[in-house]
Amino acid sequence: MTVLDFPHPISREGRSMTKRILAGAALALAATLAQAGELDFYLSNKSLQARYLTDTAAIGYGGGWLGIGGFHNDRGDNQLDIGLSVQGTPTSDQPFSFGLGIRGYFAFLDTPSENVQALALGGLARFHIPAKMPMAVAGQIHYAPEITTFGKGDSLLDWGLDYEIEVMPSATAYFGYRKETIGLSGLADHDLEDRFHVGVRLVF
Repeated sequence: MTVLDFPHPISREGRSMTKRILAGAALALAATLAQAGELDFYLSNKSLQARYLTDTAAIGYGGGWLGIGGFHNDRGDNQLDIGLSVQGTPTSDQPFSFGLGIRGYFAFLDTPSENVQALALGGLARFHIPAKMPMAVAGQIHYAPEITTFGKGDSLLDWGLDYEIEVMPSATAYFGYRKETIGLSGLADHDLEDRFHVGVRLVF
């Protein structure tokens, strides 16, 4: 099963919405591939995620980041996300940098067989460690309350913490932990991700 295989039947309205989402994602990805950007990929024992990020100049506005990603785990859950963010730049006397963003989540759960969509606000904080080989500790969080969570969901919380090492100017390796929990109406909360992972970030 690939990241975008949906293993359960979906209603006609759901199929139509999914097609529109995927068509929009494909157009966004085609636009971003024409620009320089970053490819971020991580693996855990039971999950994987890939995200592509590029400057928002790809959509006519500079100064931010446009990202699109796909997630899959061994339980058959799949997720697509699309987001916009802005981040500060660290200086020699200020090792901290911060960012804010908005991200849309489209989750296709296997057990229970439910679809959830959410619009989340997020924040990022990074502490840059001055060293011969640049390092950093980075944390991020995204949260969607009930008012911006749709389908069978009533909330979404996605957070993680990574330790990063810049192996070379165009490649960063990292080790970290991520937890994403989706609140489901009338059902127990569903942990889409709750694991340690290793990853790489490549700059083009």
